[in-house]
Amino acid sequence: MTPTSPSPSLDTAPPATTDGRWNLRLVALLIALAWPTQLLAAGGILGANATASVAQTFHTTQVAWFGLTLTLVSTLLTPFVIKLGDLYGKKRVMLAMTALGALGEALAACAGSFWLVLVGRAVAGFYGPFGALSFAAVRDVFPPRLVKPASAIMGSSVGLVGLGAPFLAGWLVDSWGFRGALWFLAAATALAFALVALLVPETPRHALRSGFDWLGGLVLGGGLTALVYGVGQGQSWGWADGRTLGWLAVGVAALIIFFFVERSSSHPILDLNVLRRRPVALALTVGGLAQTVAFTMPGLAILLALYPHIPGLSAGLGWTAQHNAVVSVSWNVVMFATGMLVSRFLGHLDPRRIWCAGVGVMAFGYTLAGFFHSNETQLILTSCLANLGAGLVVSLAPVLVVGVVSRDEQGLGSGMLNMLISLFGAIVTAGAYAFLNAHSTVLDGTAFYQDAGYAWVFWLGALVSLVALVLSLFIPPLRDPEKVDALPA
Repeated sequence: MTPTSPSPSLDTAPPATTDGRWNLRLVALLIALAWPTQLLAAGGILGANATASVAQTFHTTQVAWFGLTLTLVSTLLTPFVIKLGDLYGKKRVMLAMTALGALGEALAACAGSFWLVLVGRAVAGFYGPFGALSFAAVRDVFPPRLVKPASAIMGSSVGLVGLGAPFLAGWLVDSWGFRGALWFLAAATALAFALVALLVPETPRHALRSGFDWLGGLVLGGGLTALVYGVGQGQSWGWADGRTLGWLAVGVAALIIFFFVERSSSHPILDLNVLRRRPVALALTVGGLAQTVAFTMPGLAILLALYPHIPGLSAGLGWTAQHNAVVSVSWNVVMFATGMLVSRFLGHLDPRRIWCAGVGVMAFGYTLAGFFHSNETQLILTSCLANLGAGLVVSLAPVLVVGVVSRDEQGLGSGMLNMLISLFGAIVTAGAYAFLNAHSTVLDGTAFYQDAGYAWVFWLGALVSLVALVLSLFIPPLRDPEKVDALPA
């Protein structure tokens, strides 16, 4: 392996095209990074649709582990992925991650027992932190002038996933069961490997020292994993249950220990001095909170759409999965189109103002959705309004991070944003189910949710958005990579 250069940012040459104009090579490069990044979102949709098939095939009551295993492995590995990308170059790490992801999904698809399915999903979890590197890679391989628009397009492309993945999931699972979904993910991840290998250049190394803080990585990753697991299981175990409290206590203790471990480490896995800077802490926090709402709320709205409509018992809309996929096209088009539009004008506008507008519109949209969600027309109108704001959020969150960290710190910033989204997502989901269960009726062991529960789920999204909006007002002016990254080292 090539030794690390004394000046890590000079390990590879800068992009050949530096005039800031799009060309075919840069478009292909963007696709090569966006495909594997948004495949993670598609995998979540396909996995959710395949869960019932897994349970019926293997007659297991532990099917929650089908998705949880991948999430926990991904959370545990994220700190290591961030550091390895800085040490050895992001392309090498991304290739290893996609290879393991394809192998894991193929193993799960071939599995003849449930435990072997979980082994495959655990291996596939190595692919989970890909987004921690791909957004950071944009800053390394694109001309400085295109870093912000390329990051915005990468983020908003999640709207395309929302358009096609529900239809694809229904076709695969209905035709071939869970194995069809997993084989598709294996093939799509193998394609991601080929795209990265052929189209993405090696990125500079941003770590001056070759040492690795394994203890710090295990403590941080383990602590976050324990928190995500404890929050995720708290709703089924009960929040006062000893198991829930035990996992949460372990997670908090591990994070406290991590700060002491990092202070004494000669090769810290995360640079805490960067994270202590107020602009960085604010950008990561508001980016994590707002993106959590943008990604989590549509999934929770599926419960409203698919649960049956039984007067006095269940306030669901009673749609089929296919009908829900057709209706959701409207708000996913809004999300994608908004992100693409804003990417064209980032060079002329203050991203902070657009960001605050997006978070505010998202909060207003989900506030209205809490009041108006009883039929197709109401849900389309309120969701389109909320996703108008969400489109700005998912496209501008990477831009916020770019504006508060240096090029050498980009991997750390993008990775921490990913970790916060996982943690906040677990907390928001747990809170949503707490509201649902507080307004539910149990019949023959099945909980049916009443209208007040769905209303509070939407209002929870609005409340979290408002918190993000208030914090966003304190973000100082952002640095422009076109000016900062173009300076000589």
